[in-house]
Amino acid sequence: MSPALPPEDAFAGPFPLASLDGPEPFEERLERWRKELSDAIYGPLPPAPAELEVEASPLRGSPAERIEITMRSANCTRDLVVDAALWRPESRGDAPLIAGLGFAGPAGILPGPDFPLDTRARIHCGPELGVENGRLHDVLRGTESHRWPVGMLTARGYAVMVSCYGSWAPDDPDEIMTHGAYPFAGLDTGAISLWAWAIQRLLDTAELLGGIDMAQVAVAGHSRLGKAALWAAANDTRIGAVLANNSGCAGAAPAGHAVGETLDQMAAAFPHWIRPRGGAAALDQHHLIACAAPRKVYVASAEQDLWVDPAGSYLALVAASEVWPETCSWPGIEEMWTGARQTRHVALGHHLRPGGHELLPYDWQRFQEFLGEVRA
Repeated sequence: MSPALPPEDAFAGPFPLASLDGPEPFEERLERWRKELSDAIYGPLPPAPAELEVEASPLRGSPAERIEITMRSANCTRDLVVDAALWRPESRGDAPLIAGLGFAGPAGILPGPDFPLDTRARIHCGPELGVENGRLHDVLRGTESHRWPVGMLTARGYAVMVSCYGSWAPDDPDEIMTHGAYPFAGLDTGAISLWAWAIQRLLDTAELLGGIDMAQVAVAGHSRLGKAALWAAANDTRIGAVLANNSGCAGAAPAGHAVGETLDQMAAAFPHWIRPRGGAAALDQHHLIACAAPRKVYVASAEQDLWVDPAGSYLALVAASEVWPETCSWPGIEEMWTGARQTRHVALGHHLRPGGHELLPYDWQRFQEFLGEVRA
């Protein structure tokens, strides 16, 4: 059975997007885009902490290690302590790394009771799970194992590091002000920037732990955490590849494509996510994707997830591809929707899968194929 076409207005919008060409050298253009995106949408990324220490300990009955990350501010007046989990492959030598934030963090991946729950974290989860006020709860244990299939990834030779996004910056407009990276950094910025900063700190942690090939680092995120993964990749060249899954508004989906969620709607529903201070209206999300050039970017979408504008996300990736050195030939959007479903180039890739707003092993399988064979 062939996939159904989306509503006609799913392809709407004033395209093509603005050219990424400019008078200044490419690196200067990248710096300008990062600054303008920070001003127009996300707010600035905090500086790295003055000190960062890690302590690893085994988890009973699990191949994972619990990692305790302790950060200290420059004036030593405040500490920030956050947990993560690390899974290593059985193969010897330094392993490539896939890192990211999960909604329930390691407790959402591990079914057992041994990973501690951060009582101050606040996360977004559906009321059907019976979790009150976004608090981590035992009922969430193991519920996200499909979103982070660590067995699949370690079997392919990857190390995997995951932390709970709500421990770094509570996903609540009030709680974010009193716990996590916001008061630690002492900087008025949005949660997407704070979650991107958290991803950077996971890479710092990997460097300190050792056994990780920092020349082969990928980050991944779903939904709001896909936005954060793209913004982290735009600002940190240690990230060699990024998977943005169903990232939508302020992620891969351009504001100029009049489908799905808008920045105004997002800001009304989640006022703590962004900190617009004015900026160039000419910028759109293809500039964000282009900030990762010439590294690898993979944008994944789902055909029923029209709120995050899968068609616009694909078109933004196509528009961004002009700054990569390889010449890319892309299927048209109608062909992508009805026929091709997936396309990969040297450094850019995309797929459109059946279904709705989720991160699934299907998405991971295609991301692994895009990354290619692990170098021993």
